Amino acid sequence: MNALDGNVKTPPTRDEIEISIFGPGIGECILLHLGDNEWLIVDSCIDRITRNPIGIKYLKGLNVNVSAAVKLFVITHWHDDHIRGASTILEECGNAHFACSGAIRSEEFLQFCMIGERALMETSGVDEFNSILKILSSHRDEGRPESRGPEWAIAGRKLLHLPKGGRSFNVEVHALSPSDAAITLGLREIGQMIPKVRTPKRRVISQTPNHASVVLWVIIEDLNILLGSDLENQEQNDLGWKAVLFSENKPSGRALVVKIPHHGSSDAYCREMWYDMVAADPIALLTPFASGVKPLPSDNDIKRIKRHTSRIYCTGNPSGWHPPKRDSAVERTIREIVQTRRLVHGSMGHVRVRFKAEEGLNDPKIELFDGAYAIA
Repeated sequence: MNALDGNVKTPPTRDEIEISIFGPGIGECILLHLGDNEWLIVDSCIDRITRNPIGIKYLKGLNVNVSAAVKLFVITHWHDDHIRGASTILEECGNAHFACSGAIRSEEFLQFCMIGERALMETSGVDEFNSILKILSSHRDEGRPESRGPEWAIAGRKLLHLPKGGRSFNVEVHALSPSDAAITLGLREIGQMIPKVRTPKRRVISQTPNHASVVLWVIIEDLNILLGSDLENQEQNDLGWKAVLFSENKPSGRALVVKIPHHGSSDAYCREMWYDMVAADPIALLTPFASGVKPLPSDNDIKRIKRHTSRIYCTGNPSGWHPPKRDSAVERTIREIVQTRRLVHGSMGHVRVRFKAEEGLNDPKIELFDGAYAIA
């Protein structure tokens, strides 16, 4: 079925698989319906109108009881654009297991979280993660073993298994990264970011490349889904996409749906990933990144992706999201009056892909909402 506009509040049926991806230009969130009104949430971003996590807003719009229905919540890494609102999701989804990158499993990172509010210049993913740890601790104090975590995602670890039994589908969620080398490198970088005593407040510098990102391989019956997070491609065989490809835990199947890593940027492109792990002409989902000098994806990024698929769906167009041009005198006056400004990066675009069990994998229903579009 071709891309179309539909009713965003129509819930999936019991035997319908859904992959929804949201992105406003900074941030992204992915939701998967695993069958039988059970859900997986990956990452979080904020709806700019309600200031609430888009994942919760969407599920409640479908009349989903999020406390019972969300089985797993994964934060792929702690950068701001993937973790905003995550603590709210965890609070709302009280029975969900929580998983995050094993590269932040250290005393150094926990120390970083605890001192973040006092020693950092701005609210960041560190503060959000600190709130997550407090929520998990309170759940344990309340005797709620069903809500546990963090479960540390590392290459080769199975994060969720819902056997078919009385369900519509067998479901498995596997972490394909970070590798051991990425975890070692990530811990070293975190240690270097911890502020020293009696030093001025400092900004959090994001880890670049995204060594610690969690790539997920999701199996729902016969459908394989590759969620590429922000993992980048490295020269070393034990880092980035090469570590995934050379790992003994690399999945044997091919993904029909792929979330393109790191907004389609060239530093995350791995030719072997497309040929070894992804089906021919897959459904490719993409979120833009409109911050910075060079928005992503660029025209060259799109051309490169088109070599592998004709079915590319993006949650929004980054080329239209630039600061407004003003007269220099007006701009100077604004700077004198306003201490901080935040650029609003377009609407919360939404791409939704649904597979009906009785129709197999050959006729997905693809719907586009709020500025999302198919890249021709």
